[in-house]
Amino acid sequence: MTLTEPTPAPNLMEGQADSARWLGMGEVVRMAIPTVLNTVSVTVMQFVDGWMVSHVSKEALSAQFIGAVSSFVPISFFFGVFVCVSTYASQNLGAGKPQRSAVYGWHGLWVAWMAAALLAPLILLAPRILGQFGHAPHVTYLETRYFQIMIGGVVFALSSRALGQWFIGVHRPHINVIAGVAANGVNVLANWVLIFGKFGFPALGLIGAGIGTVLGFFVEAVILGTVFLLNGAGREFNVWQALGFRWAAVKDLFRLGAPIGGMFVGEVLMWAIFMGHIIGGFGTASLAAAAILNRYWHLCFMPAIGVGSAIQAIVGRYCGAGRPKLARRRAYAGLILIEAYMVTVGLAIWLGRDTLVGLFNESGDSEVQAIATSAAIFIVICQAFDAMSIAFAGALRGAGDTVWPSVVQLLMAYGLGLGGSSLIAYLRPEWGILGPWGMVSVYIMILGCVIGGRFVSGKWRKMAVVETPPAPMVDELTDLPPA
Repeated sequence: MTLTEPTPAPNLMEGQADSARWLGMGEVVRMAIPTVLNTVSVTVMQFVDGWMVSHVSKEALSAQFIGAVSSFVPISFFFGVFVCVSTYASQNLGAGKPQRSAVYGWHGLWVAWMAAALLAPLILLAPRILGQFGHAPHVTYLETRYFQIMIGGVVFALSSRALGQWFIGVHRPHINVIAGVAANGVNVLANWVLIFGKFGFPALGLIGAGIGTVLGFFVEAVILGTVFLLNGAGREFNVWQALGFRWAAVKDLFRLGAPIGGMFVGEVLMWAIFMGHIIGGFGTASLAAAAILNRYWHLCFMPAIGVGSAIQAIVGRYCGAGRPKLARRRAYAGLILIEAYMVTVGLAIWLGRDTLVGLFNESGDSEVQAIATSAAIFIVICQAFDAMSIAFAGALRGAGDTVWPSVVQLLMAYGLGLGGSSLIAYLRPEWGILGPWGMVSVYIMILGCVIGGRFVSGKWRKMAVVETPPAPMVDELTDLPPA
């Protein structure tokens, strides 16, 4: 297999019925394997990062989590915009205009570089921003330094995200795996050297972890950029001919992507406030326990997000080709995969909670251990509903339905998630973090049902992202074709 060999997909001219069995599960699996491998490599990197930092101190572990979440708040808007690089690339691919997809790859990069310049002043504002949480001075100092390092290297993270979404959209997700594995290897090695002071380097602790992460993003951006410009993808999609700046393409990305970006910012900010203010208000032990649980929660949803990205690309391709019924079937196949994974892993984490929490609590802090193992029940409770959100949100984005889901999710995040958890923390402080975590779990469960209902309603069928072929490639049946 060459670097630019596409993931196999059914011939769109095969006829009326869907020839694929099991809702086209095989196609989803083939597309999802590379995207999942990439997100798994990122998840493992974050897990190892946290495990290494936990050997420094529980304060460093807490500071890493808050610094990372806080820095991701402004970055997440542009990550949301880049999600639609995949939508435009996949829909143009399905519409028989693959060369036009390169325009959106380039404009993802233009937006990434402009965004990095806009975010640079946050480096100077970091002490004031992180000081709002009111944590212990030493923890605040570490949070601030980690935040500054993340923003300082944001150009590499944004560039990687933009190009990674383009490769997913043109059905070349395995390139992301190659870049991701190399980047994560560099990150883990750099962390080990810089955190603990190996090979003559000073032991930088949490600061070393931040530098290692930026080095990983740099390597990933270089690999993806090289393949985009110089490999077979450059020839097949006429990448160099698409070089240039077009305001129309930027407007396209923001038209669909700004609602997602706004939702990402609001969602991440909600979690930052929830963790930093509400959970942090119960003390450093509670904050450390929540940081540990979030490491394991990432093991649940990060691989699922990889499947969600595959669903988005497949749905986008079929919508661009005028095949909404096939798009719907592939979305349901993806949902089955995500449900099976998330429920299984969530249950395993809950059953092994004592041992798993202990991996990050080597000092044997009994308070941290008790809080984390008690709150682990909420991980398993939410998985089935979180799976619905991830699968159907990916399908809706592939179809171009981004405004309604984003607005509804934001309203629920602040009204039910943040508002509800704040109220519980105020009225029942004796419940500790169990009260706020319980309310956030209610928010996740209701959101899954709402996003699922939006997809089932079929309103996404009417969304127009690219001009469809002048004549339908096939005539679809009124009802779903047989498996």
